[in-house]
Amino acid sequence: MNKWKIGFWLALSLLLAVMAIGVYSVLDQAVTLTYLRDEYNDTESDLNTLISLINDTDLTKTKIKEKLKRHNLFEFMDFNKDKIHIERLTLIFDNDKLKKIEKQW
Repeated sequence: MNKWKIGFWLALSLLLAVMAIGVYSVLDQAVTLTYLRDEYNDTESDLNTLISLINDTDLTKTKIKEKLKRHNLFEFMDFNKDKIHIERLTLIFDNDKLKKIEKQW
């Protein structure tokens, strides 16, 4: 076989491998950035919820419940317990008064 043919096929194979790795890298970065943006939006939502709860209530369970009625996860919140889970936050109550806020993960 001719050396030029071997060189051509070797160069073509190498070019295709480099292109495949490049495409994979770009797609991987795009997916990573999408997840980072979603996490940022969730964190921003948690922060806005906390600001609203602290500024607009007297930190009692009944006032917080009233404030959270418009929250999109309200139907999943159990106000009969001393822990209320809101997205990535947990509100911990003691005698129906907010005692502590923890992050879930």
